Amino acid sequence: MRLNIGAGNKRMPGYTGIDAVERPAADIVAPAWAIPLDDGVADEILAVHLWEHFYRWQCDMVIKEWHRLLKPGGDLCLELPDFWKCCENVLSGVKAKHPDQLSMWGVYGDPRDQDEFMCHRWGWTPATLTEFLTAAGFVDVRQVPTQFHRAGAHLRDMRIEARKP
Repeated sequence: MRLNIGAGNKRMPGYTGIDAVERPAADIVAPAWAIPLDDGVADEILAVHLWEHFYRWQCDMVIKEWHRLLKPGGDLCLELPDFWKCCENVLSGVKAKHPDQLSMWGVYGDPRDQDEFMCHRWGWTPATLTEFLTAAGFVDVRQVPTQFHRAGAHLRDMRIEARKP
């Protein structure tokens, strides 16, 4: 079983979609810290532009839940804005077709939908997220190229992968 947590409107073949509210791609509606599945059922957890939507204090219970859901050897894949890159883009006045997408949206979220679930609540860098995941019991934590939001992603986003031992 592969879980796409924070699925939103994007159904992904081969994944069970989970979201906190009714959304088109949600097969299961549940908060990310209380998913009604058995222990050790997931081979992979994918969260694309979700992790930054949690308050820092929520991340502890979310990662505990995701660790519970993963099988030994299961993969965790997180894509999210790199707070450091976003700040650099703000300070440099990044030149792009849509500069707010590379700076302010990475920090605060996309305001166009006027959706409180789309607001960002905490910022992470590769170093802070690696330290957090390692402390939570994950191994082989590494930064790899992003796979989603390719337009400008290398200028704003990061992908961190880890494994449950």
